[in-house]
Order: sequence, then C-alpha cells, then structure tokens
Amino acid sequence: MSLLRSLRLRTVASTSAGLAFAAINFLACVQIADQTVPSLAWVSILTAGILCLLTAASFSELSGIYPTAAAIRVWMKHAIGENFALTVTFLYMTTVLWVIAADSFVLAHAVHAGIPQVPAIFWVFLFLTAATLANLRGVRLAGLLQDLTTFTLLGLLALVSVVFLVGHGIAWPAAAVSVAQAGPGGFLTAVALGVFIYVGFEWVTPLAEEVLDARVIPGGLFLGLGMVGVAFALFTLVLTEAVPAAKLGHTLIPQLLVGRAALGPVGFWIMLFITAVTALTTFNGGFVTASRFIYASGRERTLPGAFGRLNHRFAPHVALLAMYGVTLVLAVVVFATGKFQILIGAGAALEAFIYAVAAWCVISLRRRQPQRPRPFRFPGSPYLPGLAMVVFTVLAVASATNPVPDLPDRQVPWTLLLLLFLAAASFSYVRWVVPRLRATRPRTRRPGEVPDQPGD
Repeated sequence: MSLLRSLRLRTVASTSAGLAFAAINFLACVQIADQTVPSLAWVSILTAGILCLLTAASFSELSGIYPTAAAIRVWMKHAIGENFALTVTFLYMTTVLWVIAADSFVLAHAVHAGIPQVPAIFWVFLFLTAATLANLRGVRLAGLLQDLTTFTLLGLLALVSVVFLVGHGIAWPAAAVSVAQAGPGGFLTAVALGVFIYVGFEWVTPLAEEVLDARVIPGGLFLGLGMVGVAFALFTLVLTEAVPAAKLGHTLIPQLLVGRAALGPVGFWIMLFITAVTALTTFNGGFVTASRFIYASGRERTLPGAFGRLNHRFAPHVALLAMYGVTLVLAVVVFATGKFQILIGAGAALEAFIYAVAAWCVISLRRRQPQRPRPFRFPGSPYLPGLAMVVFTVLAVASATNPVPDLPDRQVPWTLLLLLFLAAASFSYVRWVVPRLRATRPRTRRPGEVPDQPGD
C-alpha cells in the first residue's frame, strides 16, 4: 500500500503557508521588536522573508530531483552522507514538535482570555485531538481542512491590520533611520529571529508523493512564503504602533490587543478566532507533513517498522498517533512552565542551519549528479546557493547564541546547549540504534514507492 496522489497547487500553497502561520508567531513578533527598534521589526521580518526566497529555490530544486516523502533525508544522503543525513533529519523533525507545543501555549492563553470559565489546558487537548482525527481520515480531508483554515485566517488577519493602518494613518517608518538606531548587531539578531516567522513553509516537501504533479511543489513554496511574509509584516507594523513599548514585552496575547485597538470588542473576538484557526492550521499541517517523515523513516528501516504502516484511508496512522502523544506531553510541559522563548530561538537556529545545508546540497548534487532531471533549477548556481549557505550559517549562529529572556543567567547560551544536546541524542540514535533496526528487518520496496537513486 502506498500514499495516495490527490493534492493540487492550492493545497500545497495553503499547507506551506499554514505550517509557517503559527500562533507562536505573534509572540515571536514581540521578541523581534524587543531585539531592535520597534519600528524596524516589520523590516526585519520582510528581510528574513527575502532571504528565505533563496531557501524556497533550494528546496524546489531538491524536491524536483527526489520527489519523495523522505525529502531532506534523501537529499542530504546523496549530497553529504547517510549518517549526517539521518542525524540532521531526526533533529529537524523536533522542530515540528516544538512549534506545535509552543502554539498550544499561545492558543491556551488566548482562548482562556476570551472564555475564562473553561480551563486553558482543555483547548490544547481539544485542538490536538481534532487535528489528529482529521489526519487519520486521510490526506484529502486534512488537505481540505488546511485550505479552509489557512485562507480564512490570512484574509481576516490582513483585514484587521489594514483597518488599523487606514484608521490611524500610520506613516511607514524610514528603514535606514531605524537601522542606524538599532545598530547592525540588533538588526542581525532581529532578522535571525525573523526566520522563525517562516519556520515550516518548506515542510510541505514530504507531500511530494501525494501531489498530482510534483512540479506544483515549487509554486506552493513561493506562494506560501509570500503570503506569510506580507501578513506578518503588516501585523508587526500594527503591533508596534497599537501596543505601548512598555506593555509589549509583558503580554502573552499581543494579537488580541491589536484586534481591540483596531476594531474594539469585535476586533478582540476576530483575533481570538484567528488565533484558534491558526493553531488548528499549524497542528493539522504539522501532523500531515511530519507524519510523512516518520512514515518514510519506518518504511526505510531508520525507525521501527510499525511507523511505515498505512491505514485503510492511506494515512500513516501509527506515526500520527505517536505524534499526538508526544506533542500532547510537550504542550503540557510548555504550558506548565511558560518557557516558550527558548523554543523560538532554537527553532530559528535549527531552521537557519537546515537552510544552509539545503543550499550546500544544491551545489553538491549539481557536481555529483549533473545529468539528473531538474524540473526546477536554482538560478545563479553556485553563487546564489553559496550566498544562501553563508547567510543562513551566520543567522543560525546569531539565533543559537542570543540570550533567552525568560531563563536565568542570560550569559549562558541556553539555546545552543539545547541544540547540542539534541544533536548528540540524534547522533547516538543513528550510530547505535539504526544499524540494529536494519539488521533485524530486510529492506522491502513498497508499491508506488519513489526510488531515491537511479536504478534503485
């Protein structure tokens, strides 16, 4: 049994945008404004988005070469080496779990602000369960849910932002003046954190085995990136104008404050609805794509074989249920501790590192496999991919070494320590567990499985 091909460009674009359009992004916007001059925050987000266009080009070329649910693991395997690929892939998958857990934190506090009679943690359980059940019924229903939720929240968020800007006559700040005030270090840190706004837009590539035409993946990546960049740049501009700077760093519901400033009580409830829909979109999209990573890993003997099974609706049910259990536990931990800011820094650092690696994969595979068909080609190779590799390496270091405000002793690089611990755990699993899995279970080719190399 193989995955079912049924997805079109609309769903690929909505999944890409929905994965990046996380509720935790509202708090990330606050953190970005805190790292630089508030009037520069929206410029930092757009700058990060422009840089992410390079990443979209990398993932588009790589997905065209190897249109497989294993995605980045296969690309890195052929460009760098299998052990490196597996180690980074397992580390990469943790980002999905962090974003879902952090989104649960935002969702719980936002909905509780509007409906205080219901315990906040209840909403986390309800939305995670709904997203899991939708995915268990197959990718068509999950895709339809993704289309509906993503485009609804995009339209509403843009509406609230534009209403505030028109009603208050906001003058767009001079970026050059703001950069001078913030200093190059503050601007660099803000751009590095701005990468987190787009975290997940590239996670749509594991759906390459379920699209009707693999060539729609590049279109979905660029459309999703553009929608997220415009929406959150507008929101951040409104945020820094509507919420006083003294209050900005002490709120867990900045989006609700923006809604109230724009449209009064109606705006408050609109933004509450947007938050709920955004969280559902992130949960749903995260389950859709990460479960395909896990499914492919089980299929290819790097995780226990049970993860490579599909139910009668062609959904990887074991992978989905495992994700549900892990994310629910993580969400409860984040909710109980309130330590979400380290997740933002770690997510931004890890994603920037992955983007640098993807650019190197483009360069490497151009040299190693020049004859392999490429439906999409990264223009300006090797110079533009090389630039992307350098830029995102710098941004990864900036994010990993940035102090975490909500943890003790700000001089300790907590984010870097967390990433090093996870990398060590991932390497240990690949070094000692994966060989045992492969020794006890023979490799089998599934019907419809996409080969990852010619003649395989």
